[in-house]
Amino acid sequence: MEDQQRRIQIAYISISDPQDKRSWSGITYYVGKTLQKNVGDVDFLGPVTVPPFIDKMLRAMSKFSRAVFGRRYLAQNSLLVAWYAARVLERKLQQKKYDFIFAPASSVALGMLKTKVPVIYMSDATWKLISNYEYNEYKNLVPWSSWESNYLEKKALKKSTMLLMTSQWAAQSVVNDYKIPVSKVYVASMGANMDSVPAYDVIFKKEENKELTMLFLAVDWKRKGGDLALSALRILHDTYGIKARLIVCGCEPPEGVSHPYMEVIPFLNKNLPEHHAKFVELLSTIHFLLIPTRADCSLLVGCEANAYGVPVITTETGGVPGIVHDGINGYCVPYSAEGWMYATLIAELFADKEKYHNLVLSSRERYEEELNWDKWSENVKELYQAFFDVEHPEQASVQDAVPVIREPAQLNNLHD
Repeated sequence: MEDQQRRIQIAYISISDPQDKRSWSGITYYVGKTLQKNVGDVDFLGPVTVPPFIDKMLRAMSKFSRAVFGRRYLAQNSLLVAWYAARVLERKLQQKKYDFIFAPASSVALGMLKTKVPVIYMSDATWKLISNYEYNEYKNLVPWSSWESNYLEKKALKKSTMLLMTSQWAAQSVVNDYKIPVSKVYVASMGANMDSVPAYDVIFKKEENKELTMLFLAVDWKRKGGDLALSALRILHDTYGIKARLIVCGCEPPEGVSHPYMEVIPFLNKNLPEHHAKFVELLSTIHFLLIPTRADCSLLVGCEANAYGVPVITTETGGVPGIVHDGINGYCVPYSAEGWMYATLIAELFADKEKYHNLVLSSRERYEEELNWDKWSENVKELYQAFFDVEHPEQASVQDAVPVIREPAQLNNLHD
């Protein structure tokens, strides 16, 4: 009885600092926090800092690659870093008996790791997906660097006992591109990176704002579709005669790009009380989060917006449809759509007050039912219990797992 009631022991591995809110857009931090709260005792075994001689060697390789080939070498994804990380993490894993290892987007930490402890791996994409995306930062790599990254991805996926992918898009790649058995792959939507949930009555405050207000919240104007957002603003003014506002937060438009009804807030640090208050004010009063993104593995900011009852108008690309469901918490516009389609949709939704009110309500409900880390961790715990027999781990079998996180009518067709 005592053994059955003990807390699950979790080894949390990563190269970066898992308690730094900047790691993986804060996901690494919030996942660790919610696992500790709802699943078991979490030991953070990262970060892993490579010694100076390895760091110097990798810097030299990067400089050589740029000078000779005119291409980048991705030092953080090197086999050398993976080898060193594996040695460090293996020593830490031997200091205690763990029920499972949790590895969030940690293919480098996991790739060369030798362990008999079951591994749960979480990610929002695969190397094959992001390296072939139209907008990505890895197009100009030397072939060897790309090979290393994909090799470590493959090794990490194959040694994982269970894979939690954040979208159908990512899960499909795991099965089709890396030949991982479908029985190991589950879709688990991410949650909003928030320390406190806004009160329910806050979500209707925006309906008191009579001026159509949209928020473009992004750090990359081009990749997140800033030009399309601005085009939609112009069309709302010029075609529909709606004096809408567009608030750009997190980045600055290119030089010379402006509009009388576009406000730019270059940066908000949510760790500063005054900046956090401004962020809360924005999400409490805007009518739509407008992100016509050109490339996204997941739209994490959409989860935060939904917590405030803000519908998301975005693009059908990557893992975005896994977050935004049409007519529930926003709409995914076709990738080929131009600014007029975004403008038309927003104008129609804003004009129909009853429909907009219901969309606000269902956006908040989607957050409460799915897009929060507490719900995610509840599902992870259920899935862990289905996968592993804590008392007799040698008898655990992935074939016996109950797909509690698998979204209906999604992973059933992974082999198509």
